[in-house]
Amino acid sequence: MKKLYLILPVVFAAFYAQFAVAAKQDLNQLKAGIKADIEATRLSSPAGNNALEKIDAYRAQAPFDFTIVPLVYDWGRAYVALANNAIAAKNYSQAESYLNNVWAVAALTPGLEAAQEKLDSVYKPSEAASQAANQQEIERQKQLAEAAAKERARAEADRKKRIEAEKQQAELAKKKAAEDSARRQEEERQRRLAAEKESAAKAQAAKAAASAPVKPAAASSVAVTPPVAAPVVAAVTNQAAAALWNETEENSEPIASYPIAAEQIRQRDRGIAETLQPICQAIVDNDASVVVHTENKSDYRWLTVRLTLCLRQTDSNFRLRHSYQEGLVEGKPVINLHPSREVSLLRQTADEND
Repeated sequence: MKKLYLILPVVFAAFYAQFAVAAKQDLNQLKAGIKADIEATRLSSPAGNNALEKIDAYRAQAPFDFTIVPLVYDWGRAYVALANNAIAAKNYSQAESYLNNVWAVAALTPGLEAAQEKLDSVYKPSEAASQAANQQEIERQKQLAEAAAKERARAEADRKKRIEAEKQQAELAKKKAAEDSARRQEEERQRRLAAEKESAAKAQAAKAAASAPVKPAAASSVAVTPPVAAPVVAAVTNQAAAALWNETEENSEPIASYPIAAEQIRQRDRGIAETLQPICQAIVDNDASVVVHTENKSDYRWLTVRLTLCLRQTDSNFRLRHSYQEGLVEGKPVINLHPSREVSLLRQTADEND
């Protein structure tokens, strides 16, 4: 009988730990509870309030904390004392039950072997009773194993269900992102198509007006100078462009204004990309054009290159519409966002001058 209970401790502890107190508790509170249960002789009963359950809970939470070992031996000594009292009262089966509990949990408890030898010298349980006890223990272990297997299966099913739900959420998010991107691209395509149609219609109207025949004026003694068709503005010469740049000015209130660190521009700091990222996102979100205020055109050209690269990363289909305004705003370079327009502020000024 003793050999059987020397083999079972590891199996017993492995399965019993799965049904110990599930909620995590403070380890110091568990130790205090174990001591109180031992003093009150609540060694393995009643269920839910005994020292053995708390010991198993402690081991489950801190399997490598060996400070619990002295308390385990105190628990074993309490059972050995009960067994010795039962032997003295000739209640041998009860004494055997007490000692079997200790063999299963704390086989190195001081006094355990001596108590077992004392019991063995006066008590010889029948072979049938021993076999029945063995069979009962085997059946109990089998039930524990089945319950543990069911619990593992339930946990695995929950894990798979959670993974599947997360996968579905990721697929929905990916699908929504693709739909949003396609919608923005289609909106931009439609906007550009409408702009191209409008531009073509204007060009056609201008061409028709230029080619229309001029009706002769009535005879008169006063010489009439024939009307001259309005010339179509071609590429602006360098000198004319310089004059136009000096005349440009913002003709609408900005919808947003973003100051830029002048030092980053002067040093041509490529780290400015991080500063420009939220500005680029705002430009795309509002389909905005920009007016850039810098100290000089060199700074303006460098900054617009950085803006263009940033916008390509934000939306590869977006076309930046930008203009230059010389001079800082309150001592800082500034990027002002304006409502969308089809041509730059410079071209608008050229058209107005015409």
